[in-house]
Amino acid sequence: MSNLKRNETVFNTSTMISQNTISQWTIATGVAVLTTAGLLFAFLRCRRKTVYPENMIILHLIPRIREAPNISPFAIKLETFLRMAKLPYQVEYTHKMSPKHKSPWITYNGEVVSDSQFIIEYLNKKFDVDCNSHLTDEQQSIARAMQKMVEENLFWALALSRFVYSYSDPSLRQLIPVPKIIIWRIKRILLSQTYSQGIGRHSRSEVEHIAMGDLKALCDFIGEKKFLMGDKPCETDCAIFGIIAVTKQMPKSSFCTKIIEVWTTVILGHCPEGFN
Repeated sequence: MSNLKRNETVFNTSTMISQNTISQWTIATGVAVLTTAGLLFAFLRCRRKTVYPENMIILHLIPRIREAPNISPFAIKLETFLRMAKLPYQVEYTHKMSPKHKSPWITYNGEVVSDSQFIIEYLNKKFDVDCNSHLTDEQQSIARAMQKMVEENLFWALALSRFVYSYSDPSLRQLIPVPKIIIWRIKRILLSQTYSQGIGRHSRSEVEHIAMGDLKALCDFIGEKKFLMGDKPCETDCAIFGIIAVTKQMPKSSFCTKIIEVWTTVILGHCPEGFN
């Protein structure tokens, strides 16, 4: 092999080694940069973590709307309970969901609790509260049955009426001023959830028939009473008020607007002071 070819071979080999070395350094540098960026992001994220007051219930809610304290009946239910029980709380408006992907949720001394009913039960134990102490066992059973009716049955019918059947109603955007894409997304989620729940498999007229039956039963039972079980409110009154508040958010095309006109005295008379 001539000296020229030998030198050329050595040069090519050196070039390959240099290129491999550069590539390795490039990869190593990239990994280091990404790792550093990740650590920096985590550090800044920790620094931005909100520090809440000690012994203060932090109520995490999606932002309020015009026609009611909140778009969610469960948020209204929980805040009504906090007021009724006179518990110390602060509201933090956020679109962030709880670990269960639900809203509302609370933080109390670093502990996170999800689901409005579990939150109420948690607070009852934590603060030694019992808003049902004046009820007999029979009355508590009736109140629980009424609560399940409005939260597990009527709620879904009203949700379909508001976001699915009235999707094209211009008044919906006036009541709930959010981008149309969000309303569309809510509609798609509700169609899936209500189909799995069962009520979404019925026709619109059948769903409205179910809702009217529930609302009539609720109004007939309340009758002339100030609250569900008499002159003093119980926990279930908070849940009922949350559902009633939703009926006031309905678009003009919803069947609920006609019902509210007929049962205005009973329904609106159930609103606690401060929420009218």
